[in-house]
Amino acid sequence: MIHPSVEAFGLAAALLALGAALVHRTGFPPLPAYLLVGLVLGGRLHVEALEPLPSLGLLLLLFSVGLEFGPDRLGQLSQRVLRAGFWDALALPLGAGLGALAGLDWRGALLLGGIVYASSSAVIVKLILDLRRATSPESEVVLGVLVFEDLVVAVLLVLLGGQGGVGLLAGVGLALLYWLIARWMGPLLSRAVEGFSNELVLLAGAAFVSGSAALFHTIGASEGVGAFLCGVVAAGLGLRERLEHLFGPVRDLGVALFFLTVGAQALGLLQGAGWLAVGLAIMGLLLKLPLNLWGAKEAGLSPKRQRYAAVYLLPRGEFNLVLGALALQGGYPLAAQVAVMLVLVSIPLGSVLMRYAPDWFGKSRRLASSESPRQA
Repeated sequence: MIHPSVEAFGLAAALLALGAALVHRTGFPPLPAYLLVGLVLGGRLHVEALEPLPSLGLLLLLFSVGLEFGPDRLGQLSQRVLRAGFWDALALPLGAGLGALAGLDWRGALLLGGIVYASSSAVIVKLILDLRRATSPESEVVLGVLVFEDLVVAVLLVLLGGQGGVGLLAGVGLALLYWLIARWMGPLLSRAVEGFSNELVLLAGAAFVSGSAALFHTIGASEGVGAFLCGVVAAGLGLRERLEHLFGPVRDLGVALFFLTVGAQALGLLQGAGWLAVGLAIMGLLLKLPLNLWGAKEAGLSPKRQRYAAVYLLPRGEFNLVLGALALQGGYPLAAQVAVMLVLVSIPLGSVLMRYAPDWFGKSRRLASSESPRQA
């Protein structure tokens, strides 16, 4: 008799393929289609049966982010990222202020601040890869800001998750250890794995990523940060291209299933949402745009690239859902509803803006340049 998880996977894969096929000819990123499939399925699909593929896909996507930033590249981008990340991080206290005005206590307000602040590394990286913009100047700044965000939110999760200072210090210590491995032992380890077969590299890499994620989770830190640091170490070993080739298909399948599960679980969290939640979601969506515009300017991007960077950081995703679940467990349903609304609205909206921003901004510049001689 066939296992129920195989049945669930077959149905999910078929529906995801249909959604991807509908947007394929338009050149549009498929993530919103995956989310829509999950919304349509609702409670008719037992998403728990799909595990661990969705969780693995998310970890591999964050691992891919780390691959893009080896130790040397992170050092080169640090000053630009810190300038842009500082302005981006102002969304955290501003979002917490919105929560305080809405009547939440300090913990609920801080959770809402994190929900407003955290952009989605998973969504944004996938869109950048799908649109083939990984080497553009704004993408480098955006990916660096996402790393900065992930570290800030990881600290926030430790503080709000009840792990205390011990978990935070342990996470920092582990991150430092991984950084030192990538920085100082890279050449030695690179020579050691150079002759490994693709099968061995694939299995060892999967064990490294999943084991690191479990280790970080055990000590109360973010498993996403653990997966990211694995990518940094692998990039330091010179394995970027090889691991991208080996893990890419598995990552894409897992990410598709992850966003299907997000859509399938979203409707239940939105029951009873009122106008206050809608208003907070709208303000949270708009709050970061001017901050990211200014941060991109401080990072040295041109005006055109500043607008691109601000648009790229619009989508919310995995950390918002984690913080939303924590808010729901802590008795803050308003914050959880805002988190889900931001995810459902920002992913399709951000995908559209990212896809067409070069055309729209380019058209506006061409119109301005064609009108200026006549005005003169």
